[in-house]
Amino acid sequence: MTRAGSVVEVDPVLVATRREALEEPCCTMIGHMRHEIAHMLWWRLSLRDDFLDAFRDMFGDERADYRAALQHYFNNGPPPDWRQRFMTSCAAAHPHEDWAETTAHLLHLTDITDSFVAAGVSSPELPHSGWDQYSEPNAERLIHVAASLAVGVNHVNRAMGLSDLYLFVLSQIARHKLAFVHDWLRRGAQGL
Repeated sequence: MTRAGSVVEVDPVLVATRREALEEPCCTMIGHMRHEIAHMLWWRLSLRDDFLDAFRDMFGDERADYRAALQHYFNNGPPPDWRQRFMTSCAAAHPHEDWAETTAHLLHLTDITDSFVAAGVSSPELPHSGWDQYSEPNAERLIHVAASLAVGVNHVNRAMGLSDLYLFVLSQIARHKLAFVHDWLRRGAQGL
């Protein structure tokens, strides 16, 4: 078997090297999987008549040359203000990557919240016990709760001398994009 594709994503030396080189401190196999699933989710939503215009207003025109955009990104890096506009530096490369990174982060945050609720842990941030974050109609509420829980888990990790679980600061633009993704995934799942 060759060391190609996702298999190399579990090599700890390669993962650490990529994290540093690409300034992606949270590069994991589950993150990669969620990123790739996000591309498929985009494709499914793109079949709707009402999605693409809304997507382009939020993320930009995905019809821009993908290979040229990636080559530009790899040659020049992200724009200096990428942290204010994107979840990760590679999200700045192309609207498809912005969508995939944003969606992956929404899935991270939702799963952190789901794990918290499933474990029976309580927090004043949770709306109520048994709260279903997947069907939460208020995306901003979901993002607030998830980010608050992630910060709490980060504090627990620090108490044990471990790295933060969730290393990202959510800019206002990132929060809008996360809310957009949540609303569209929820709409798609419910057939709305």
